[in-house]
Amino acid sequence: MSLYDSFLDCLGARVRPFTCRDGCKPETAPPQVAVETPEDGASLKELSQLARDLRNRAPGAYEKLSAFAAKNTTNVWGARAALALGYEDFSKSRMAQALGWLLKAQSDALLREYALYWTAQAQLNSGRKAEAYKVLQTLQHDYPNTALREQLLQSLAPTAVQLGHPQEAIDALNAYAGTSSKPELLIERARAYQAAHQLPRAAKDFQTIFYKFPLADEAKPAGAALAPIMHALGKEYSYPGVELQEQRARIFYDAHKWREARTEFEKLLNILKDPANPVRQRAQLRVAECKVRLKGSPSLIASLTTPDLDVDAERLYALSQAYRDAKKETEMFNALNTLAQTYPVSKWNEDGLMAAGNYHWVELEREKAVVAYQHALDSFPNGRHAYNCEWRIAWVAYLDHQPDADDRLTNFLVKNPTSSNAVDALYWLGRSAERAGNIPHARSFYNKAVERFPETYFAIAAAARLAKLGPGEENPAEFLEKIPPAPTLRPFDEPIPIAAEERWQRAQALRAIAFDSSAEQELKNAYFASPSPRFLLEAAQAAFDQGHFGAGMTYARAAVPNVDARKFSDVPIDVWKALFPLPYEAALRREAAKNDFDPMLAAGLIRQESTFQSDAVSRKDAIGLMQVLPKTGRLLARQIKVRYAKNKLFDPDYNIELGMVYIANLVQQFGSPEAAAAAYNAGEDRISAWKGERNYEEIPELVESIPFTETREYVQIVLRNAQLYRMIYGQPTVATQASSGHAR
Repeated sequence: MSLYDSFLDCLGARVRPFTCRDGCKPETAPPQVAVETPEDGASLKELSQLARDLRNRAPGAYEKLSAFAAKNTTNVWGARAALALGYEDFSKSRMAQALGWLLKAQSDALLREYALYWTAQAQLNSGRKAEAYKVLQTLQHDYPNTALREQLLQSLAPTAVQLGHPQEAIDALNAYAGTSSKPELLIERARAYQAAHQLPRAAKDFQTIFYKFPLADEAKPAGAALAPIMHALGKEYSYPGVELQEQRARIFYDAHKWREARTEFEKLLNILKDPANPVRQRAQLRVAECKVRLKGSPSLIASLTTPDLDVDAERLYALSQAYRDAKKETEMFNALNTLAQTYPVSKWNEDGLMAAGNYHWVELEREKAVVAYQHALDSFPNGRHAYNCEWRIAWVAYLDHQPDADDRLTNFLVKNPTSSNAVDALYWLGRSAERAGNIPHARSFYNKAVERFPETYFAIAAAARLAKLGPGEENPAEFLEKIPPAPTLRPFDEPIPIAAEERWQRAQALRAIAFDSSAEQELKNAYFASPSPRFLLEAAQAAFDQGHFGAGMTYARAAVPNVDARKFSDVPIDVWKALFPLPYEAALRREAAKNDFDPMLAAGLIRQESTFQSDAVSRKDAIGLMQVLPKTGRLLARQIKVRYAKNKLFDPDYNIELGMVYIANLVQQFGSPEAAAAAYNAGEDRISAWKGERNYEEIPELVESIPFTETREYVQIVLRNAQLYRMIYGQPTVATQASSGHAR
């Protein structure tokens, strides 16, 4: 797989390749290539435009860039144009032309390693393996710290083996510390060991891939390679231990690959013969759980006999959850009660008590939920679920106007001053003070929320309350002083560290010829060596230029930690645009205007739904930018009288057209952006039930009371996003903004 079109490895997360279509690309900063003369500046500008046109398949771009290269044969601009042209020919399987350009590109010292790499790839594709191997060896020798090192090894190792030099492949792979954690490199080393007749070492690497990386593409061929080695080694073959087999099974189980997990745990049972072995008992439980997940009866878990006390406690918890999924409430609580009575101090009982509370919480049985949460707190006061239990108990106390509500909110805030619910507590303490007529006290809570957690939904709500109250005195509680300030940000304009200067320059040169994923990799390597936020922000620009908006935002968030705590004026506007890009802006504004809707609310929703990836598909088959379900899309298309086709949902304009109608319908139906966002995420029936639970005094009460954590957080994030989009890109002309007034 080529580097230029390979999967993007974004801070460890795999992202699919994507071509940015017309209209999708947000405004990005140009590369910062140093030039010495105005003539160089003009050449750089022309090169950048022509290379970008070539990348975007503009008509005549190849011919124009070729003419530019011919006109600049004696300078770096011509060499860099040759690199772009060489890659273009390579990608079109025109290897002879590619090699001609790439030879010229090698004259550029800054990007020579890339010219060498693609020269070798073109030679390999032309069947010239010996020549390619020499070029790869030159690249390895001359650039030991190249950002291309893993791609280099993936080419060099199999080529060395094919040319009869397996030990050279082994030496190269062993010299790289990352080989042992990369299945794509491990399999090359295993094959090299195999070719060098070092079968025990080959077996070890194949086993590592098969058992420790079972979800990797390399796992299947690694498993297939083990059988002939096992036969060849006979008694000398070292079989994997129980730990490896258990690890393989557990990875499948954690990934919800129930069939594969069941098979692997059954293999573990065949290895472990002692029925008293806790590992065997837990494997039996896992097999039963997998069968239940595959439509089996909960009785498969209920019928197990597990002498080990911890395994039996886990069995009871698993049984309760199987009954929950089967909608058998009585049996679920019977299992949880047995768990609590039999194993009161077990961690599984802690989970069981929390599960009981959560069940009641989701069913809107708040009083029963509070009893369960309090039981969990009494039994495990410092347990893993104490935070959520304390918050939910405090919230119900506030909703019910209980006399100890303020004390509970205060105690929670003192104990968790920087938690995700701290700003919520500040807002509700302010509302409580306001309700009691203590306006100065209320102002102090609202101001602290706005000051310490400015970019949050409840800070926006607090600002709305402050505006309604008007200026006046404050009477802050002493404990507010104990809320620590947000961590200091590193300067966004700090100088590039000397040790990373060459990588920075190389990344800029790569961006200038639209080698964006290569530039991104250089910037990541620079950041890991010298963690300056400038590298991350520049990597975000490179990601955006590829249409990888989710990856770009990941870089930006890493550059601006605790973004919720950053005042708008404290972060440069270019950084805010990296955090909140606005691709497809024209389509958003057009469709919003047609529906009298706030385009920034739609942008905030898309950012959360799909991170602006038009090819996104969810586990529930929601498609595209606004994650429109096919059945919903069909109804919406009928409503606005346009043709429907499922595949068209991947088209950004079509997806936005339908999605905008849907969210506008929901706002009209449910009366507020918050309720509409909740319906968009969790379904219309659910938000209707949640709204009907009680007569909420204000919309934020409804938001805080949403029983699904995912939906509650989703609503707050979407509304927060929308507010920031308005601040960054301008206010809309319609009023579908966050509601701090009465619930409807």
